[in-house]
Amino acid sequence: MTDTIAGTLSVANDVIADIAGYAALSCYGVVGMSEQLQGAETVRVLPAQRLRKGVVVASDENGLTVDLHVVVESGVNMKTVCANLSSAVTFMLSEVAEIDPKNLHVVIHIQGMKNRDNR
Repeated sequence: MTDTIAGTLSVANDVIADIAGYAALSCYGVVGMSEQLQGAETVRVLPAQRLRKGVVVASDENGLTVDLHVVVESGVNMKTVCANLSSAVTFMLSEVAEIDPKNLHVVIHIQGMKNRDNR
């Protein structure tokens, strides 16, 4: 039983980043979100409470763009992981934040590969 409530829904970019980050972590092959430290050649896998540092949300006349910076598990098929990741993030944002998938662009940046045991 769902009720329709008149009005608009406004979701902050930080909330969108959190939803996208948690959706990304639930995907097969994703070890974690990453943050590239300025001037450093290495990437750091972020703890679960700081996921939004690995997500950049921007909006313009073409819609909403969500850039995900992820570390994937060694040995996975990157193309398959990216397709699954894009689909999962799009689904979660459309269901939870009611963002129209037609206006949503998910861009995935693979920052590194690691064994799941060596986070």
